[in-house]
Amino acid sequence: MKILKLNIKLFILAFLFTFSWVFALTYTVKPGDSLDKIARKYGVSVKDIIKANNLKKPYIIHPGQKLKIPTKSKTKKQKNKKTASKKKNKKTQIVYRIVYIRYKVKPGDSLIKIAKKYGISTKEIIRINKLKKPYRLRVGQVLKIPKKVAIKKKSSKQKVKAYKIYKVKRGDTVSTIAKKFGVSVKEIVQANNLKKPYHLKVGQKLKIPVKFVASTANTSKSKSAQRKEQLTYSYCTKRYRVRPGDSLIKIAKKFGVSAEKLKEMNNLKSSRLKVGQILCVKKVVKSIDRKGYTKVVKTQIIKYKVKPGDTLIKIAKKFKVYTKDIVRLNKLKKPYRLKVGQVLKIPKKVVSYVKVKTYTKPKKDREEEYFTELPKRSNINFGFIWPVNGEVVNNFVNNSVMRHLGIDIQTSCGEKVRAAESGKVIYAGESIKPYGRLIILRHKGKFNTVYGHLGNIYVKENQYVKKGQVIGSVGHLDDTSCGIYFEIRKNTVPVDPLVFLSKKK
Repeated sequence: MKILKLNIKLFILAFLFTFSWVFALTYTVKPGDSLDKIARKYGVSVKDIIKANNLKKPYIIHPGQKLKIPTKSKTKKQKNKKTASKKKNKKTQIVYRIVYIRYKVKPGDSLIKIAKKYGISTKEIIRINKLKKPYRLRVGQVLKIPKKVAIKKKSSKQKVKAYKIYKVKRGDTVSTIAKKFGVSVKEIVQANNLKKPYHLKVGQKLKIPVKFVASTANTSKSKSAQRKEQLTYSYCTKRYRVRPGDSLIKIAKKFGVSAEKLKEMNNLKSSRLKVGQILCVKKVVKSIDRKGYTKVVKTQIIKYKVKPGDTLIKIAKKFKVYTKDIVRLNKLKKPYRLKVGQVLKIPKKVVSYVKVKTYTKPKKDREEEYFTELPKRSNINFGFIWPVNGEVVNNFVNNSVMRHLGIDIQTSCGEKVRAAESGKVIYAGESIKPYGRLIILRHKGKFNTVYGHLGNIYVKENQYVKKGQVIGSVGHLDDTSCGIYFEIRKNTVPVDPLVFLSKKK
């Protein structure tokens, strides 16, 4: 009897060792979940989940419901295989891409059935296909179904952080500074070790993180080869404020970009948006070569013949431009219908690299050259006045990294713009697109003044104006703020306007 009992115990232990199920995992059901989806996620069969939770037909699960997930005890060989695969995955990075599948509705199909089949929520199908209540489907109707596709990518890029120093001005907050430089509040807080409630003082210096992307595919490269590599950095040129009824896909279509790219540009983790949230919809990537080359992007106009099946969105995606640009350039009117054979003008971006000429002289020579080239205030028998009363938000910069050859003065919309000095109007119009509505005045002493981003123009070309005379009104600097762009040139060479403008009282 004792021998029999021992044999039975040994048999039970052997059975448990080979087929041991441990109910250590509990899973809470989320919206859009199905038994098949959960089973795939944890690598078990649907039958095992049904048995473990004593589920009855038709096996309907509800969001918030807790399920026991049976997991097999792993042998040493399996564990070793997993560790080996983890080491491989470190080199390769899995990126998920959303692909839309076309599905034809069959007899007996319903939204719930189709959603269960593809492991998605009914809400997603309704939103993507813009279905209206009572959500009736017709046999043969074609539906768009989103599907995640995994793409393996080798991790060949590494982010290197650099910092830009910014002086706090009146009315500045951590969130406004973060929006201005296109970074998150967390990054500024971490970089400057700020503590709650994040109070800032006027004149306080803050470190602003600037993200550079440096290629590090071959770590075994020599130092001389690494120096030759390019450094690239990006900054936002166009922002959009989220309105009621907006979605990521809607905004992406509006500006001719993909929803994934919008997510990347704004570091979004989910597709949920808040009304009033500001999104970056256009980014300019600049790159500087170690040897002294700068990347220059120019727009070239190409002619394109419309083919059968072409739409504005398709053409915009093909040439990597915005639909708005095509509409504006070709003066198209709603509903923007295209005819086969119609010729469209397409603004195509052409990238070229220009070598920056650098020549250094001894300090004394450079100082002499600087003072002979730029006239001092005492040499000028007339003085420039401020065209508008406002705050300078962007200063004059002219170097190999950045070129901003004037100053941006922020003020209220519709404010009167006055002539900085007496002179002749040599240009008044809006054909130079980057400046919007623009006025250029010629003054004595071979000086020119430039007034950009105007709301209205009140003068004509070849007209003489007096110092302080109203020549226009303030327009928009960008989507959120009003102001003007102001520039002073001496012998057609841009100079810092703050050197010549009278000091504010």
